[in-house]
Amino acid sequence: MAVETKISRDIEENIKYLKELLGVGESFDVIFREFYIGRKKLVTYSINAMVNDDLMSDILEDIVARSPEELNIDTLHKIFYNRATHTQTKKQTNLKEAVTSLLSGELIMFIDGEDTCIIIDARKYPARMPAESNIEKVTRGSRDSFVETIVFNTALIRRRLRDPRLRFEIIKVGVRSQTDIAVAFIQDIANPDLVDSIKEKVNAINIDGVPMAEKAIEEYIVGGFKWNPFPKVRYTERPDVAVTHLLEGHVLLLTDTSPTATILPTTMFHHLQHVEEYRQNASVGTYLRWVRIFGVLFAFILPPLWLAMVMQNKLMPEALAFLGPKEPGIIPLGIQFILAEIGVELVRMATVHVPTAQSTALGFIGAFMLGEIATKVGLFSNEVVFYTAIAAVGSFATPSVEFSMAIRVFRLLNVVLVMLFKLPGLVAGVLIFLVSLGFTKSFGVPYLWPLLPLNLAALKDMFVRMPIPTKIQRPAMLKPMDTDHLTNKGSKEQQSKENKPSQKEEQEDDEQL
Repeated sequence: MAVETKISRDIEENIKYLKELLGVGESFDVIFREFYIGRKKLVTYSINAMVNDDLMSDILEDIVARSPEELNIDTLHKIFYNRATHTQTKKQTNLKEAVTSLLSGELIMFIDGEDTCIIIDARKYPARMPAESNIEKVTRGSRDSFVETIVFNTALIRRRLRDPRLRFEIIKVGVRSQTDIAVAFIQDIANPDLVDSIKEKVNAINIDGVPMAEKAIEEYIVGGFKWNPFPKVRYTERPDVAVTHLLEGHVLLLTDTSPTATILPTTMFHHLQHVEEYRQNASVGTYLRWVRIFGVLFAFILPPLWLAMVMQNKLMPEALAFLGPKEPGIIPLGIQFILAEIGVELVRMATVHVPTAQSTALGFIGAFMLGEIATKVGLFSNEVVFYTAIAAVGSFATPSVEFSMAIRVFRLLNVVLVMLFKLPGLVAGVLIFLVSLGFTKSFGVPYLWPLLPLNLAALKDMFVRMPIPTKIQRPAMLKPMDTDHLTNKGSKEQQSKENKPSQKEEQEDDEQL
Protein backbone atom coordinates (compact mmCIF):
# COMPACT_ATOMS: atom_id res chain seq x y z
CA MET A 1 0.00 0.00 0.00
CA ALA A 2 2.99 2.31 -0.45
CA VAL A 3 1.12 3.95 -3.33
CA GLU A 4 -1.16 5.64 -0.76
CA THR A 5 1.66 7.90 0.36
CA LYS A 6 4.23 7.83 -2.44
CA ILE A 7 3.56 8.41 -6.10
CA SER A 8 4.48 5.39 -8.19
CA ARG A 9 6.65 5.69 -11.29
CA ASP A 10 4.13 3.40 -13.01
CA ILE A 11 1.40 5.80 -14.09
CA GLU A 12 -1.12 2.97 -14.53
CA GLU A 13 -0.78 2.10 -10.86
CA ASN A 14 -1.54 5.72 -9.93
CA ILE A 15 -4.54 5.78 -12.30
CA LYS A 16 -5.94 2.57 -10.82
CA TYR A 17 -5.58 3.82 -7.25
CA LEU A 18 -7.12 7.22 -7.96
CA LYS A 19 -10.00 5.70 -9.92
CA GLU A 20 -10.98 3.64 -6.89
CA LEU A 21 -10.36 6.42 -4.39
CA LEU A 22 -12.04 9.30 -6.26
CA GLY A 23 -14.71 7.34 -8.08
CA VAL A 24 -13.60 8.41 -11.55
CA GLY A 25 -16.48 7.53 -13.86
CA GLU A 26 -18.90 7.44 -10.93
CA SER A 27 -18.64 11.03 -9.69
CA PHE A 28 -19.38 13.20 -12.71
CA ASP A 29 -17.51 16.20 -11.31
CA VAL A 30 -14.09 14.43 -11.19
CA ILE A 31 -12.50 15.22 -14.55
CA PHE A 32 -9.89 12.75 -15.83
CA ARG A 33 -7.93 13.49 -19.03
CA GLU A 34 -5.16 11.56 -20.85
CA PHE A 35 -2.49 13.05 -23.13
CA TYR A 36 0.51 11.64 -25.02
CA ILE A 37 3.76 13.52 -25.51
CA GLY A 38 5.81 11.34 -27.82
CA ARG A 39 6.17 8.06 -25.94
CA LYS A 40 5.23 9.63 -22.61
CA LYS A 41 1.75 9.35 -21.15
CA LEU A 42 0.44 12.30 -19.16
CA VAL A 43 -2.84 12.41 -17.17
CA THR A 44 -4.59 15.22 -15.34
CA TYR A 45 -7.27 15.28 -12.66
CA SER A 46 -9.45 18.25 -11.73
CA ILE A 47 -12.81 19.05 -10.15
CA ASN A 48 -15.49 20.48 -12.41
CA ALA A 49 -16.40 24.15 -11.78
CA MET A 50 -13.42 24.62 -9.44
CA VAL A 51 -10.75 25.14 -12.14
CA ASN A 52 -10.34 28.04 -14.54
CA ASP A 53 -10.91 26.17 -17.82
CA ASP A 54 -9.50 28.88 -20.09
CA LEU A 55 -6.25 29.12 -18.14
CA MET A 56 -5.78 25.35 -17.97
CA SER A 57 -6.54 24.93 -21.68
CA ASP A 58 -3.80 27.43 -22.54
CA ILE A 59 -1.25 25.67 -20.30
CA LEU A 60 -2.06 22.16 -21.54
CA GLU A 61 -2.18 23.29 -25.16
CA ASP A 62 1.32 24.75 -24.84
CA ILE A 63 2.61 21.48 -23.33
CA VAL A 64 1.02 19.15 -25.90
CA ALA A 65 1.92 21.36 -28.88
CA ARG A 66 5.67 20.92 -28.30
CA SER A 67 7.82 18.55 -30.33
CA PRO A 68 7.67 14.99 -28.87
CA GLU A 69 11.43 14.66 -29.05
CA GLU A 70 11.82 17.83 -26.97
CA LEU A 71 9.96 16.38 -23.98
CA ASN A 72 10.93 12.69 -24.21
CA ILE A 73 13.90 13.17 -21.88
CA ASP A 74 13.68 14.78 -18.46
CA THR A 75 9.98 15.44 -19.07
CA LEU A 76 9.01 16.56 -15.58
CA HIS A 77 11.83 19.10 -15.33
CA LYS A 78 11.10 20.64 -18.73
CA ILE A 79 7.35 20.88 -18.18
CA PHE A 80 7.69 22.34 -14.68
CA TYR A 81 10.36 24.92 -15.50
CA ASN A 82 9.68 25.70 -19.17
CA ARG A 83 6.07 24.87 -20.03
CA ALA A 84 3.85 25.19 -16.93
CA THR A 85 4.23 28.96 -16.82
CA HIS A 86 1.48 29.59 -14.28
CA THR A 87 2.93 31.30 -11.18
CA GLN A 88 1.23 29.02 -8.64
CA THR A 89 2.76 25.70 -9.66
CA LYS A 90 4.49 23.20 -7.36
CA LYS A 91 5.75 19.62 -7.19
CA GLN A 92 4.42 16.91 -4.90
CA THR A 93 5.70 13.42 -4.08
CA ASN A 94 3.05 12.51 -1.51
CA LEU A 95 -0.06 11.08 -3.12
CA LYS A 96 -2.34 11.88 -0.19
CA GLU A 97 -1.26 15.52 -0.27
CA ALA A 98 -1.82 15.59 -4.02
CA VAL A 99 -5.38 14.28 -3.58
CA THR A 100 -6.04 16.94 -0.94
CA SER A 101 -4.84 19.62 -3.38
CA LEU A 102 -7.12 18.17 -6.06
CA LEU A 103 -10.16 18.24 -3.78
CA SER A 104 -9.27 21.84 -2.86
CA GLY A 105 -9.74 22.79 -6.50
CA GLU A 106 -6.22 22.50 -7.91
CA LEU A 107 -5.26 20.50 -11.00
CA ILE A 108 -2.82 17.60 -10.57
CA MET A 109 -0.72 16.19 -13.40
CA PHE A 110 1.02 12.78 -13.49
CA ILE A 111 3.74 11.84 -15.97
CA ASP A 112 4.64 8.25 -16.79
CA GLY A 113 7.97 7.23 -15.28
CA GLU A 114 8.00 10.05 -12.71
CA ASP A 115 7.45 9.66 -8.96
CA THR A 116 6.50 13.34 -8.66
CA CYS A 117 3.34 15.07 -9.83
CA ILE A 118 2.81 18.71 -10.82
CA ILE A 119 0.11 20.71 -9.04
CA ILE A 120 -1.24 23.83 -10.75
CA ASP A 121 -3.34 26.20 -8.66
CA ALA A 122 -5.79 27.58 -11.18
CA ARG A 123 -8.78 27.54 -8.89
CA LYS A 124 -11.96 29.35 -9.77
CA TYR A 125 -14.25 28.99 -6.79
CA PRO A 126 -18.00 29.50 -6.91
CA ALA A 127 -18.00 32.79 -5.00
CA ARG A 128 -19.96 35.96 -4.47
CA MET A 129 -18.37 39.37 -4.55
CA PRO A 130 -17.94 41.47 -1.36
CA ALA A 131 -21.07 43.38 -0.40
CA GLU A 132 -22.27 45.38 2.59
CA SER A 133 -22.57 43.51 5.87
CA ASN A 134 -26.14 42.92 7.05
CA ILE A 135 -25.12 42.97 10.72
CA GLU A 136 -22.46 45.69 11.04
CA LYS A 137 -23.93 48.46 8.93
CA VAL A 138 -22.62 52.04 9.05
CA THR A 139 -23.97 55.35 7.78
CA ARG A 140 -20.52 56.20 6.41
CA GLY A 141 -17.62 53.91 5.64
CA SER A 142 -16.66 51.03 3.41
CA ARG A 143 -19.38 48.76 2.08
CA ASP A 144 -17.29 45.67 1.44
CA SER A 145 -17.38 42.72 3.83
CA PHE A 146 -15.97 39.23 4.04
CA VAL A 147 -17.28 36.48 1.78
CA GLU A 148 -17.17 32.68 1.88
CA THR A 149 -13.88 32.40 -0.05
CA ILE A 150 -10.80 32.61 2.17
CA VAL A 151 -8.48 34.07 -0.48
CA PHE A 152 -10.89 36.96 -1.05
CA ASN A 153 -10.92 37.65 2.70
CA THR A 154 -7.14 37.67 3.01
CA ALA A 155 -7.00 40.05 0.04
CA LEU A 156 -9.47 42.43 1.73
CA ILE A 157 -7.21 42.52 4.78
CA ARG A 158 -4.01 42.92 2.73
CA ARG A 159 -5.58 45.83 0.91
CA ARG A 160 -5.90 47.70 4.20
CA LEU A 161 -2.73 46.47 5.88
CA ARG A 162 0.34 46.43 3.65
CA ASP A 163 2.65 45.25 6.38
CA PRO A 164 5.28 42.67 5.35
CA ARG A 165 5.06 41.22 8.86
CA LEU A 166 1.39 40.32 8.46
CA ARG A 167 1.13 36.54 8.48
CA PHE A 168 -1.59 34.15 7.27
CA GLU A 169 -0.66 30.62 8.34
CA ILE A 170 -2.88 27.87 6.92
CA ILE A 171 -3.97 24.91 9.04
CA LYS A 172 -6.19 22.16 7.63
CA VAL A 173 -8.91 20.93 9.99
CA GLY A 174 -11.06 17.84 9.53
CA VAL A 175 -9.89 14.46 8.30
CA ARG A 176 -12.56 14.42 5.59
CA SER A 177 -13.41 18.10 5.07
CA GLN A 178 -9.78 19.37 5.08
CA THR A 179 -11.10 22.86 5.83
CA ASP A 180 -8.58 25.68 5.47
CA ILE A 181 -8.16 27.80 8.61
CA ALA A 182 -5.93 30.88 8.28
CA VAL A 183 -4.35 32.12 11.52
CA ALA A 184 -3.74 35.85 10.95
CA PHE A 185 -1.48 38.04 13.09
CA ILE A 186 1.20 40.72 12.82
CA GLN A 187 4.50 39.07 13.61
CA ASP A 188 6.16 41.88 15.60
CA ILE A 189 3.01 42.93 17.48
CA ALA A 190 1.08 39.82 18.52
CA ASN A 191 2.21 37.94 21.62
CA PRO A 192 4.06 34.82 20.36
CA ASP A 193 2.75 32.74 23.27
CA LEU A 194 -0.82 33.66 22.33
CA VAL A 195 -0.22 32.82 18.66
CA ASP A 196 1.41 29.48 19.51
CA SER A 197 -1.39 28.60 21.94
CA ILE A 198 -4.08 29.27 19.33
CA LYS A 199 -2.26 27.32 16.60
CA GLU A 200 -1.72 24.43 18.98
CA LYS A 201 -5.43 24.29 19.84
CA VAL A 202 -6.49 24.46 16.20
CA ASN A 203 -4.02 21.72 15.26
CA ALA A 204 -5.35 19.54 18.09
CA ILE A 205 -8.89 19.45 16.64
CA ASN A 206 -9.69 15.82 15.86
CA ILE A 207 -12.88 15.52 13.84
CA ASP A 208 -13.91 14.29 10.40
CA GLY A 209 -15.28 17.66 9.27
CA VAL A 210 -16.34 21.15 10.34
CA PRO A 211 -19.26 22.09 8.07
CA MET A 212 -20.43 24.66 10.65
CA ALA A 213 -17.10 26.45 10.05
CA GLU A 214 -16.10 29.15 12.54
CA LYS A 215 -18.62 28.20 15.25
CA ALA A 216 -17.40 24.60 15.37
CA ILE A 217 -13.80 25.83 15.54
CA GLU A 218 -14.69 28.16 18.44
CA GLU A 219 -16.23 25.35 20.49
CA TYR A 220 -13.06 23.31 20.08
CA ILE A 221 -10.50 25.98 20.98
CA VAL A 222 -12.14 28.00 23.78
CA GLY A 223 -11.67 26.70 27.30
CA GLY A 224 -13.75 26.93 30.45
CA PHE A 225 -17.35 25.94 31.07
CA LYS A 226 -18.87 24.97 27.73
CA TRP A 227 -22.43 25.93 28.75
CA ASN A 228 -21.43 29.50 29.61
CA PRO A 229 -23.53 31.63 27.21
CA PHE A 230 -21.06 34.55 27.10
CA PRO A 231 -19.15 34.59 23.79
CA LYS A 232 -15.39 34.23 24.32
CA VAL A 233 -14.57 35.35 20.80
CA ARG A 234 -15.91 38.16 18.68
CA TYR A 235 -17.11 37.75 15.11
CA THR A 236 -16.91 40.43 12.46
CA GLU A 237 -17.82 40.62 8.80
CA ARG A 238 -15.94 43.90 8.27
CA PRO A 239 -12.29 43.95 7.06
CA ASP A 240 -11.67 47.36 8.68
CA VAL A 241 -12.70 46.02 12.08
CA ALA A 242 -10.49 42.97 11.57
CA VAL A 243 -7.46 45.11 10.69
CA THR A 244 -8.04 47.38 13.69
CA HIS A 245 -7.86 44.37 16.00
CA LEU A 246 -4.76 43.03 14.24
CA LEU A 247 -3.02 46.34 14.90
CA GLU A 248 -3.94 46.06 18.57
CA GLY A 249 -2.29 42.64 18.83
CA HIS A 250 -5.26 40.31 18.45
CA VAL A 251 -5.19 37.09 16.45
CA LEU A 252 -7.76 36.35 13.74
CA LEU A 253 -9.06 33.05 12.45
CA LEU A 254 -10.36 33.05 8.88
CA THR A 255 -12.28 29.90 8.02
CA ASP A 256 -12.86 28.93 4.41
CA THR A 257 -16.60 28.86 3.49
CA SER A 258 -17.35 31.40 6.27
CA PRO A 259 -17.93 35.15 5.68
CA THR A 260 -16.85 35.90 9.24
CA ALA A 261 -13.50 36.54 10.91
CA THR A 262 -13.04 35.30 14.47
CA ILE A 263 -11.26 37.78 16.77
CA LEU A 264 -9.55 36.48 19.90
CA PRO A 265 -9.13 37.00 22.71
CA THR A 266 -11.99 39.36 23.58
CA THR A 267 -13.64 40.92 26.62
CA MET A 268 -17.17 41.99 27.40
CA PHE A 269 -16.40 45.56 26.30
CA HIS A 270 -15.45 44.40 22.80
CA HIS A 271 -19.07 43.34 22.34
CA LEU A 272 -20.32 46.78 23.38
CA GLN A 273 -18.46 48.70 20.66
CA HIS A 274 -19.43 49.34 17.07
CA VAL A 275 -17.56 50.67 14.06
CA GLU A 276 -20.14 53.47 13.73
CA GLU A 277 -18.64 55.15 16.82
CA TYR A 278 -15.36 55.63 14.93
CA ARG A 279 -17.09 56.97 11.84
CA GLN A 280 -18.50 59.89 13.83
CA ASN A 281 -17.03 62.73 15.87
CA ALA A 282 -15.44 61.61 19.16
CA SER A 283 -18.20 63.26 21.24
CA VAL A 284 -20.92 61.73 19.07
CA GLY A 285 -19.17 58.37 19.23
CA THR A 286 -19.08 58.58 23.03
CA TYR A 287 -22.80 59.39 23.09
CA LEU A 288 -23.57 56.40 20.85
CA ARG A 289 -21.46 54.13 23.05
CA TRP A 290 -23.29 55.20 26.22
CA VAL A 291 -26.68 54.74 24.53
CA ARG A 292 -25.60 51.23 23.55
CA ILE A 293 -24.35 50.40 27.06
CA PHE A 294 -27.57 51.61 28.66
CA GLY A 295 -29.62 49.76 26.06
CA VAL A 296 -27.89 46.48 26.91
CA LEU A 297 -28.23 47.22 30.65
CA PHE A 298 -31.97 47.87 30.29
CA ALA A 299 -32.31 44.71 28.22
CA PHE A 300 -30.92 42.68 31.11
CA ILE A 301 -32.39 44.31 34.23
CA LEU A 302 -35.59 46.20 33.34
CA PRO A 303 -38.22 43.39 33.10
CA PRO A 304 -37.08 41.44 36.21
CA LEU A 305 -36.61 44.68 38.21
CA TRP A 306 -40.12 45.89 37.38
CA LEU A 307 -41.55 42.45 38.18
CA ALA A 308 -39.75 42.34 41.56
CA MET A 309 -41.00 45.82 42.52
CA VAL A 310 -44.57 44.98 41.55
CA MET A 311 -44.57 41.65 43.39
CA GLN A 312 -43.27 43.37 46.56
CA ASN A 313 -44.96 46.75 46.22
CA LYS A 314 -44.91 47.25 49.99
CA LEU A 315 -41.18 47.87 49.78
CA MET A 316 -41.67 50.42 47.02
CA PRO A 317 -41.21 54.13 47.88
CA GLU A 318 -44.22 56.40 47.42
CA ALA A 319 -42.59 58.09 44.44
CA LEU A 320 -42.78 54.77 42.58
CA ALA A 321 -46.30 53.89 43.64
CA PHE A 322 -47.53 54.41 40.09
CA LEU A 323 -45.66 51.27 38.99
CA GLY A 324 -47.69 48.15 38.57
CA PRO A 325 -50.49 47.13 36.24
CA LYS A 326 -53.97 48.49 36.82
CA GLU A 327 -55.34 45.40 35.11
CA PRO A 328 -52.91 42.52 35.81
CA GLY A 329 -54.49 40.20 33.25
CA ILE A 330 -55.66 36.64 33.47
CA ILE A 331 -52.16 35.11 33.50
CA PRO A 332 -49.71 35.79 36.38
CA LEU A 333 -47.19 38.54 35.59
CA GLY A 334 -44.15 36.26 35.69
CA ILE A 335 -45.73 33.83 33.22
CA GLN A 336 -46.68 36.80 31.03
CA PHE A 337 -43.03 37.86 30.80
CA ILE A 338 -41.94 34.33 29.92
CA LEU A 339 -44.61 34.00 27.23
CA ALA A 340 -43.75 37.45 25.88
CA GLU A 341 -40.06 36.50 25.69
CA ILE A 342 -40.93 33.33 23.80
CA GLY A 343 -43.20 35.33 21.49
CA VAL A 344 -40.40 37.81 20.69
CA GLU A 345 -38.00 34.94 19.95
CA LEU A 346 -40.55 33.27 17.69
CA VAL A 347 -41.06 36.47 15.71
CA ARG A 348 -37.28 36.99 15.47
CA MET A 349 -36.68 33.44 14.23
CA ALA A 350 -39.56 33.68 11.79
CA THR A 351 -38.19 36.91 10.27
CA VAL A 352 -34.86 35.15 9.70
CA HIS A 353 -36.46 32.15 8.00
CA VAL A 354 -39.05 33.85 5.80
CA PRO A 355 -38.15 35.64 2.53
CA THR A 356 -37.10 39.29 2.88
CA ALA A 357 -40.26 40.52 1.18
CA GLN A 358 -42.37 38.90 3.91
CA SER A 359 -40.28 39.90 6.94
CA THR A 360 -41.85 43.40 7.19
CA ALA A 361 -45.36 41.97 7.16
CA LEU A 362 -44.33 39.44 9.79
CA GLY A 363 -43.05 42.27 12.00
CA PHE A 364 -46.42 44.00 11.82
CA ILE A 365 -48.15 40.75 12.69
CA GLY A 366 -45.93 40.30 15.73
CA ALA A 367 -46.33 43.91 16.91
CA PHE A 368 -50.06 44.40 16.42
CA MET A 369 -51.76 41.03 16.37
CA LEU A 370 -49.69 39.33 19.08
CA GLY A 371 -49.05 42.40 21.22
CA GLU A 372 -51.99 44.74 20.96
CA ILE A 373 -54.71 42.10 20.67
CA ALA A 374 -53.26 40.11 23.59
CA THR A 375 -53.59 43.20 25.83
CA LYS A 376 -57.08 43.98 24.61
CA VAL A 377 -58.41 40.52 25.40
CA GLY A 378 -56.80 40.67 28.86
CA LEU A 379 -54.15 37.99 28.46
CA PHE A 380 -51.22 40.43 28.91
CA SER A 381 -50.97 43.72 30.76
CA ASN A 382 -49.81 46.78 28.83
CA GLU A 383 -46.77 47.21 31.08
CA VAL A 384 -45.51 43.67 30.38
CA VAL A 385 -45.63 44.26 26.63
CA PHE A 386 -43.99 47.68 27.06
CA TYR A 387 -41.04 46.48 29.16
CA THR A 388 -40.55 43.41 27.01
CA ALA A 389 -40.40 45.65 23.94
CA ILE A 390 -37.79 47.93 25.58
CA ALA A 391 -35.70 44.89 26.54
CA ALA A 392 -35.95 43.46 23.02
CA VAL A 393 -34.85 46.73 21.42
CA GLY A 394 -32.01 47.11 23.93
CA SER A 395 -30.69 43.63 23.24
CA PHE A 396 -30.39 44.51 19.54
CA ALA A 397 -28.24 47.56 20.34
CA THR A 398 -25.06 45.48 20.39
CA PRO A 399 -23.61 44.34 17.05
CA SER A 400 -22.63 41.04 18.71
CA VAL A 401 -25.48 38.62 18.14
CA GLU A 402 -23.87 36.12 20.52
CA PHE A 403 -23.63 38.60 23.40
CA SER A 404 -27.21 39.72 22.76
CA MET A 405 -28.41 36.12 23.06
CA ALA A 406 -26.46 35.68 26.32
CA ILE A 407 -28.20 38.75 27.75
CA ARG A 408 -31.59 37.28 26.84
CA VAL A 409 -30.75 33.97 28.53
CA PHE A 410 -29.78 35.71 31.78
CA ARG A 411 -32.84 38.01 31.59
CA LEU A 412 -35.14 35.00 31.32
CA LEU A 413 -33.32 33.33 34.23
CA ASN A 414 -33.79 36.51 36.28
CA VAL A 415 -37.51 36.60 35.53
CA VAL A 416 -37.90 32.99 36.69
CA LEU A 417 -35.96 33.67 39.92
CA VAL A 418 -38.04 36.78 40.66
CA MET A 419 -41.24 34.87 39.99
CA LEU A 420 -40.17 32.20 42.52
CA PHE A 421 -38.38 34.27 45.20
CA LYS A 422 -39.42 37.88 44.49
CA LEU A 423 -36.79 40.49 45.47
CA PRO A 424 -34.21 37.95 46.79
CA GLY A 425 -34.52 36.19 43.45
CA LEU A 426 -33.59 39.42 41.66
CA VAL A 427 -30.52 39.84 43.86
CA ALA A 428 -29.54 36.20 43.25
CA GLY A 429 -29.99 36.59 39.50
CA VAL A 430 -27.80 39.70 39.35
CA LEU A 431 -25.13 37.97 41.45
CA ILE A 432 -25.17 34.92 39.17
CA PHE A 433 -24.75 37.26 36.19
CA LEU A 434 -21.82 39.14 37.76
CA VAL A 435 -20.10 35.98 39.01
CA SER A 436 -20.42 34.43 35.55
CA LEU A 437 -18.80 37.53 34.05
CA GLY A 438 -16.07 37.54 36.69
CA PHE A 439 -15.08 33.91 36.17
CA THR A 440 -15.21 33.98 32.38
CA LYS A 441 -11.89 34.18 30.55
CA SER A 442 -11.00 34.33 26.89
CA PHE A 443 -7.63 32.66 26.28
CA GLY A 444 -6.46 33.64 29.74
CA VAL A 445 -7.77 37.22 29.55
CA PRO A 446 -10.38 38.21 32.20
CA TYR A 447 -13.72 38.95 30.57
CA LEU A 448 -14.20 42.14 32.61
CA TRP A 449 -10.80 43.66 31.79
CA PRO A 450 -10.01 46.56 32.29
CA LEU A 451 -12.60 46.73 35.09
CA LEU A 452 -11.27 43.54 36.66
CA PRO A 453 -8.31 43.74 37.09
CA LEU A 454 -8.59 47.52 37.23
CA ASN A 455 -6.76 49.56 34.60
CA LEU A 456 -8.02 53.14 34.77
CA ALA A 457 -6.39 54.34 31.55
CA ALA A 458 -7.84 51.47 29.53
CA LEU A 459 -11.20 51.65 31.34
CA LYS A 460 -11.62 55.29 30.32
CA ASP A 461 -11.15 54.25 26.71
CA MET A 462 -13.93 51.65 27.06
CA PHE A 463 -16.52 54.24 28.11
CA VAL A 464 -15.26 57.28 26.18
CA ARG A 465 -14.55 57.16 22.47
CA MET A 466 -11.17 58.86 22.49
CA PRO A 467 -9.90 60.74 19.39
CA ILE A 468 -7.76 58.48 17.20
CA PRO A 469 -4.52 60.52 17.60
CA THR A 470 -4.65 59.99 21.38
CA LYS A 471 -5.05 56.20 21.15
CA ILE A 472 -1.35 55.43 21.53
CA GLN A 473 -1.13 52.36 23.75
CA ARG A 474 -2.14 48.90 22.63
CA PRO A 475 -4.27 46.88 25.12
CA ALA A 476 -2.02 45.60 27.92
CA MET A 477 -4.16 42.47 28.31
CA LEU A 478 -2.75 41.17 25.01
CA LYS A 479 0.87 41.60 26.14
CA PRO A 480 1.90 42.80 22.67
CA MET A 481 5.55 42.86 21.63
CA ASP A 482 5.15 46.44 20.37
CA THR A 483 3.26 48.30 23.08
CA ASP A 484 2.19 51.43 21.19
CA HIS A 485 1.15 52.71 17.77
CA LEU A 486 4.00 55.22 17.39
CA THR A 487 6.38 54.71 14.49
CA ASN A 488 9.59 56.50 15.56
CA LYS A 489 11.77 56.38 18.64
CA GLY A 490 11.67 60.12 19.37
CA SER A 491 7.88 60.20 19.48
CA LYS A 492 7.86 57.11 21.70
CA GLU A 493 10.25 58.66 24.20
CA GLN A 494 8.21 61.86 24.33
CA GLN A 495 5.00 59.90 24.82
CA SER A 496 6.70 57.85 27.53
CA LYS A 497 7.49 61.00 29.52
CA GLU A 498 4.00 62.43 29.10
CA ASN A 499 2.18 59.21 30.03
CA LYS A 500 4.23 57.80 32.88
CA PRO A 501 1.21 57.09 35.16
CA SER A 502 -0.61 55.30 32.34
CA GLN A 503 2.37 53.10 31.57
CA LYS A 504 2.76 52.26 35.25
CA GLU A 505 -0.87 51.17 35.34
CA GLU A 506 -0.27 49.08 32.24
CA GLN A 507 2.67 47.34 33.94
CA GLU A 508 0.69 46.69 37.12
CA ASP A 509 -2.17 45.31 35.05
CA ASP A 510 0.31 43.12 33.16
CA GLU A 511 1.50 41.61 36.45
CA GLN A 512 -2.05 40.92 37.60
CA LEU A 513 -2.84 39.16 34.32
